[in-house]
Amino acid sequence: MMRIILAVALVIALAMSAGAYDVLYSNDTAATHYAGDFGIDVSFLYFMGNSYYDADGESVDFGADIDYTATWFPINIYYGVMDGFEIGVAPIFKMDKLTHPDPDGELAATGIGDTWIWAKYAFMPDPMVTARMGFKLATGEDDPDAEELPLGTGQMDIDGALLFGVPVGPGSFDAALGYRYRLAQTSDDIDYKPGSEFHFFAGYTHFLGDAMNLRLGADGYFGSDDETDIGDGNGFQTDDETAENAVYINPGFDYVMANGVVLGFDMHYPLMGANIIADWGLGLSVGWGN
Repeated sequence: MMRIILAVALVIALAMSAGAYDVLYSNDTAATHYAGDFGIDVSFLYFMGNSYYDADGESVDFGADIDYTATWFPINIYYGVMDGFEIGVAPIFKMDKLTHPDPDGELAATGIGDTWIWAKYAFMPDPMVTARMGFKLATGEDDPDAEELPLGTGQMDIDGALLFGVPVGPGSFDAALGYRYRLAQTSDDIDYKPGSEFHFFAGYTHFLGDAMNLRLGADGYFGSDDETDIGDGNGFQTDDETAENAVYINPGFDYVMANGVVLGFDMHYPLMGANIIADWGLGLSVGWGN
């Protein structure tokens, strides 16, 4: 039983690049704000899972009485530097838990995860095309105690993407395609470099009048194998069958209140993957901006 628990904890530790909700890609669009605009979006996300996708993409159950749950509070703060150009920061507060029957009952972690800072520039109005750059800071604990789960990956990422938006019928179609370069980290004189990833998002928003929107989107990523340098003079060596892949479907609903506050509901469900937890979840969000 302990071997199974450690294996599941390892999957959680390694598969933290994005998860069922990606701060940069999930439901983001090519739209930008005007100069001087300031806003904040706060989400409540709850995820659960009792299986994972192995290296071959097959779903594997954790086993009896083993469950993974996570409660996340992503916060996205933005400011319009000029028309069509904005910057932002996106920290995330996490409460993760892996319950099991042997012997202490659970592995858990509570605190700040890794933080993204980003910038978007809209350089084409029709169809709308926007460039976005993101830098992930390793603010989450990546070397926890034995009874705890990690909150971060311990290394920085650099993400570059193009976002597209075009009106379609009574709504809009949005898409994004990007590449995430994941830098190496050093632990106990061993350099570890997680595989870099291609990310995508595509979704359609149907406008139900001026106050309500229905959304259906999908996002995910396809990564390369990890690499490790153990200091033997041979440089980085590929760790076969460690590449992470995932595709999620994300239906949602938005309601715009009279005071400009936006209330949102989302669902995040995995369609396929490799070396990730097969977790699914629900989300509520509140957004405000001028």
